[in-house]
Amino acid sequence: MIRRPRWYRRLAALFTWDARDADMSEEMRHHLDALTDELVRAGATREHAAAEARRRFGSTLRLKEAGHDVRRTPIFENVWRDIRHMVRGLRRSPAFAITVILTLAIGIGGNTTIFSVIDQVLLRPLPYPDGDRLVLISTKFPPAPGFGPATGAPCRCVSTADWLDWQRENSTLEKIAIWFPNPVTLTGVGDPVRLNSQAVSGEFFPVLGVRPLLGRTITADDDRPNHERVVVISYSLWQRLFNGDPKVVGRIVQLNGPTRIIGVMPATFRFVFQDNDVWLPFQLDRTFPWRQRAGRFLDTIARRKPDVTQAQARTDMERVAARLASRYEFDKGTSVTLTPLRQELTGQVHTSLVVLYGAVAVLLAIACFNVANLLLVRASARGREIAVRTSLGAGRASIVRQLVVESLLLAVAGGAVGIALAYWSIDALTAVAPPNLLRVPQLTVDTRVLLYAVTVSLLTGIACGVVPAVLVGMRPVAPALRAGSTTITHAPRVRQALVISQVAMTVILLCGAGLLSRTLFALSNSSQPLDKHDLLTMQVALPPRYQEDQQRVDFFTHAIEALRAIPGVQAATAANSLPIIGSPQGGTVFHRQGTPELPPNQRPVALIRVVTPGYFRTLGIPVTRGREFIESDPATAGFVVNEAFVRAYLAEIDPLGQEIKVEMQAKNPYLPIIGVVADVSEGSIRNDGQPTVFYSEATMAAGGMAFMLRTSHPQATVGPAITAIHRLDSRIAVTKIATFEDALADSVARDRLNAIVSGSFAFSGLMLAALGVYGLLTFMVAERTKEMAIRIVLGAHIPRLTRSVVARGLALVAAGSALGLLASLLLLRSLKPLLFAVTPYDAPTYISVIALLCGAAVVASYMPARHAGRVEPLRALREE
Repeated sequence: MIRRPRWYRRLAALFTWDARDADMSEEMRHHLDALTDELVRAGATREHAAAEARRRFGSTLRLKEAGHDVRRTPIFENVWRDIRHMVRGLRRSPAFAITVILTLAIGIGGNTTIFSVIDQVLLRPLPYPDGDRLVLISTKFPPAPGFGPATGAPCRCVSTADWLDWQRENSTLEKIAIWFPNPVTLTGVGDPVRLNSQAVSGEFFPVLGVRPLLGRTITADDDRPNHERVVVISYSLWQRLFNGDPKVVGRIVQLNGPTRIIGVMPATFRFVFQDNDVWLPFQLDRTFPWRQRAGRFLDTIARRKPDVTQAQARTDMERVAARLASRYEFDKGTSVTLTPLRQELTGQVHTSLVVLYGAVAVLLAIACFNVANLLLVRASARGREIAVRTSLGAGRASIVRQLVVESLLLAVAGGAVGIALAYWSIDALTAVAPPNLLRVPQLTVDTRVLLYAVTVSLLTGIACGVVPAVLVGMRPVAPALRAGSTTITHAPRVRQALVISQVAMTVILLCGAGLLSRTLFALSNSSQPLDKHDLLTMQVALPPRYQEDQQRVDFFTHAIEALRAIPGVQAATAANSLPIIGSPQGGTVFHRQGTPELPPNQRPVALIRVVTPGYFRTLGIPVTRGREFIESDPATAGFVVNEAFVRAYLAEIDPLGQEIKVEMQAKNPYLPIIGVVADVSEGSIRNDGQPTVFYSEATMAAGGMAFMLRTSHPQATVGPAITAIHRLDSRIAVTKIATFEDALADSVARDRLNAIVSGSFAFSGLMLAALGVYGLLTFMVAERTKEMAIRIVLGAHIPRLTRSVVARGLALVAAGSALGLLASLLLLRSLKPLLFAVTPYDAPTYISVIALLCGAAVVASYMPARHAGRVEPLRALREE
């Protein structure tokens, strides 16, 4: 027989009371029957024997109680009894129970939703063995005059020579791999498909330490020059284009040429970009004298040795970089920065998630204060009942326990509804936030999140119930037992303090949401010298067979002519990337003829964009001086620069006609500046225009271009535009088709997430605060019914009485608003990295919040005030 632990038996006994009671009754009946039979055998009649047996045996009720006392756990039984009592009480007050449960559900549900995102984005281990040892290495440059908003900012771009030297000379990193985004076109499997691809070195997969689902990964042999082209594909691509065929390994596909599939990665594998489709070997010649070839374009990923800290690795790599900087002119003044991979994966949303978690914590606190107020009022209303129970022998500890149990019951019910709300909220959040922003495969409410929700529910129940329970436990019994005492004057200052706290926290939420909403509005309506309306965009990348520059120029020239011929298209142009939100060709140095030659690391720097004739006219970018490119321009026509370039480098002279040499090609002749155009934000709406040199596509042919079509019917133009390009080459994939307005909207996805989620929390907080004001004033009017009746009888003006109640509500809101404004000025400084065109101390936002809160307070105060004005004096005095 298994011997259960004592605590187990006692806990189990809590749920077997009836069975235990029946067992003891049966056992005592057997004893009574045996004693009766013994007396009958001694000569007594059965009736007298039964009576004598009962007398000798004693009270069965007391014996049962003694038996229960031996085998029971009093605390559990008392709590169980309290639970049943509280459930019956709440069933008699459904409106109160529903209000409390929904209030807690809002706070707990929102808290659970945001925690589920934080758990999967920030807290879960990276999907690599010992992922915290993975770091990205960036080159840190000296400040460049007139270029970039930051001084000495790191850039995730590394030269091939530096990478090879880092591998040889460092002592703290196991391996350093290189990777580079390099989209490719897949043909021969249905329509041409443009795939997101990463070219990687043979160290890449060993550094990450992830095994493939099928086949193998790229090795050092695959990474040799002129080796057979091989590819590792993602799980999603395997399912999407190959229907999960297990025999896909070994298959030859056309990825800019014949390529053999050697492996399939697991569904959970991702690296930096969530939507990457394939990984190809870099196949760089490591014996080439790369120190003779300038240029930085690689990304690097490394793994720290097991016993090496982040600080030790950084110190070691800085030492290596300093040695290279002293040895080579190309590296002079540069250093390195090591960034943990987790920071890279979560950097875009880390601040946003922390801010939103803070906001939802404030919302939960508002809900707790609201519920505490409701429980305090309910406990005060039950003052006579509690006093009677106390006078009959109930201890204060048992009264406090009952009130805390009631709070816990409501919190558990609110938590259950909150979890259901969290399931729905996560779907809504996923719809608002694109997967590439959160960089998680799927948001779910799993066991960890459920455990968190249960813990939050219990803690919330305790927090809401302790204060009312303690205050009620301290209340004297005698006043509540006086005849005719029906007022509920318990702890008015505490109730007012709870409401003021609610209002203060609501102000913080509203101000934060207001600042983030204004940021989204400013980003969406940013003033740019560009007409973003009726502009259709699409991107095309030419396969390797277009090797010659003239082939590329001819293709894009013919493509633009074909696009312009489509009915409804007013203008068409192309550039190597979209303006404002696209990445430029890169930054490079230049030299102006007639000025002293400087070392490479001291030369002025500019961004490079490649455009076709008509680019500025099609986009509506003003040409402030000179002219733009035209179709008849030869390849040596010259450059167009922007106003930022002129301000930084040519402020004292006329820029037109100045000849510059830009280090972008094998041959870099001096060419004149033929035009100056207005500045457009670079890389993001948040950024200012940077010094930029525009190349004509005839001067430097690009292998990939973004087409931009000015048309009054963008959606109707998509099909004809794709057909026009496929007439030129049916094997070319047309990707990223969208209106320019939609592309801009996608670029502010993080800001839209911040504004929508924080706005929903702020609205919920506002409703809860208004409910708190309404509830407090309602009970205040109920307390003062007799006083108001007497004042009305004595001639008090009803409108003045009504205004006094509204004034009481506004006074509470004013006190809470003042406290909330002070807290907002201190706390909302943390929002500064998320703001654009607005400061954390934006006066219009704060004024709007106070006006909104006052409006809500007037509405919440009016109903109790109206009730106060309708008090019938005779009826109220008769009831008293």
